[in-house]
Amino acid sequence: MATDPADTPSVSGVGFGDYYRAHAGPLIALSLLRGTDLVEAARLAQDSMTVARRWTDLLGADAAGSAEDTRTPVVTAQALRAWTCRMTVGGGCGAFRPARGAVPALLGKAGTDALVQARTVVALAPLRELNERQLNVTAFRLAGCAPGAIGYELGLSMPTVHRTLRHVGKLLGAETGARRASGAEPPGETEESGVTEGSAEADVEFAELLGELTAALDPVLDLRAGLDEVSDSTGADASTARRAPVPPLWSLRPSLPVPPFGAPVPHSFAEPVPSGVRAYAAGLAQGDARGRAAALGGFPAAELAAVRLGAVLALHLERFRREAERSGTRATRDEFRREDARAFAAALAQDAALAAPMFDAVKDLDVPRRVAFLASGLARDDPWTNEVSYDGIAASLALAQFRRAAVRAALRAAHRPGADALPRSGGALTGALTRSLSDTHRMIHQLDELNSDLSRADSTLPDGYYVDMTRDFDLHQSFHADLALGIDAVRKALSQP
Repeated sequence: MATDPADTPSVSGVGFGDYYRAHAGPLIALSLLRGTDLVEAARLAQDSMTVARRWTDLLGADAAGSAEDTRTPVVTAQALRAWTCRMTVGGGCGAFRPARGAVPALLGKAGTDALVQARTVVALAPLRELNERQLNVTAFRLAGCAPGAIGYELGLSMPTVHRTLRHVGKLLGAETGARRASGAEPPGETEESGVTEGSAEADVEFAELLGELTAALDPVLDLRAGLDEVSDSTGADASTARRAPVPPLWSLRPSLPVPPFGAPVPHSFAEPVPSGVRAYAAGLAQGDARGRAAALGGFPAAELAAVRLGAVLALHLERFRREAERSGTRATRDEFRREDARAFAAALAQDAALAAPMFDAVKDLDVPRRVAFLASGLARDDPWTNEVSYDGIAASLALAQFRRAAVRAALRAAHRPGADALPRSGGALTGALTRSLSDTHRMIHQLDELNSDLSRADSTLPDGYYVDMTRDFDLHQSFHADLALGIDAVRKALSQP
């Protein structure tokens, strides 16, 4: 899917049926690619589409109620495709729950037809040896994500993404351009070789694979029935599906939902000894059901949803800034080229724009606009230039200031009667959030100093003076990871029986 199959700039409020018909089959194909059976793949597709439909409905209601509000985000087809792929690859989120033993209506009566299964197996045969990471990269490429956006979605370096795409392209019979005149490819070859010559051929092979999979599924897909089922599951109860409660959207209030799967969470920030919010989560997990029930009674879920999403976006932004800065000092700058950096930043900006109502609900700090400046600047500047550095620092500052406001809101909510009633071995939630607030003050001060150093070097110091833009990255990423992964761990602990 090198081009947008929906071929529409937006699906906000209207046109969801067209989006569904264009993407339900490919979503099933993505799940089959990753080894699920046909019925489960259809369930995951319906689950993903149910959340996408509910989100576009909520946005449509917001737009109708405030037609003059220009900050109402627009859901593009690419954004929905990224969301639905995230949910499908991640195993769904339980929004669509078919009756026990029921086959999703999308499959019609011939959903388990042996011929369809056999044709699907044949189409997938070239990829049977791929590992989990390679399958995930392939899934997002089939979903229309550019390599830079795949790096954003999966937390992978750009050389890894490109090497994986080249490898899969070879398996599919694509000419990658890496083949030398002798026909051999030396080990350890850099990403530069074969990307420009082989990318078009590889994209053709990916498109052909997707076409084979959807053609194999076409005889059994009942798109009208599937769309009706999704519509029923977001409205009145249906016989084969029931409506899930709104909390999967983590609303600040009904008109301001946090985007479902609003940003992918990198999970490569493990610490040997949990601290802060993660320590509090570990204490909850080790406690008893009575203690968890008491903590759940006053848990500031909406406020921490805002904290978490802000921390996740900040993690991605810090990663972008690190890679952009390093790309200017490496022997080769092709490991984070402008087109990859731009696709990464554009994916980040899309998620920030869709979260705009949540950001504004906490405090108007212009986070989406700052991230959009970063993405648009890459259309004319290389990732390591001062202009991009300035935009990156400004966006990091906006997110840090939002984090401060969101943590303060969570602390106020945590002091409500009944909140945080029984501290655990990891300490009280209020204590963990207070420490996080102190970390945030320090982070803002360091970013201000970094911005001043860069401005001074750019205007008053001789050419060649270097400002170490990477000096605080590890510390800041640790701060953000504690909140993002810690809040996830708290929710998981509180969901235990």
